[in-house]
Amino acid sequence: MKKILYAMMVLILTANCDTNKSKNKLKVLDNSDSEEITFIIELNTKGNEISSVKEFTQYLSDFIVEREPSTVYGYFMSDDGKRVTLIERYNNSQDGIQHGIDFINGPNFSRFFEIFEIESFITIGNATEEFKKFASDNGFRIEYRKSIGGYVRR
Repeated sequence: MKKILYAMMVLILTANCDTNKSKNKLKVLDNSDSEEITFIIELNTKGNEISSVKEFTQYLSDFIVEREPSTVYGYFMSDDGKRVTLIERYNNSQDGIQHGIDFINGPNFSRFFEIFEIESFITIGNATEEFKKFASDNGFRIEYRKSIGGYVRR
């Protein structure tokens, strides 16, 4: 019985997807004129207890969103609690620099590096030379990309 229900759901979803294809064309996104920058930061949790990682990650999210209302901030934690992905979007490089200054001089810098180790740090968008210098001067090794490429339904 479960197999029949599963097969019916797949058929329904497939039929809906085919119908939507004719209505929604895929379009390449072009953000070359945008000043926004997005950080995608992959972290490992250095073997810390999952409860400590969850608690600190939620606290950090609340802390940033409260103090930087123009920032879009989110995170994903792996099921096993060994990896966390942070996603942060800033209006421009100057906002990203200010976030970095606030982070480095703020109350969470030491605790962050007790809980996490940065595995990769990607910045997407038109990061300014000033931002790149700030990141380099403060020991952040960042991979810069103009865009991640891809399509969106419009």
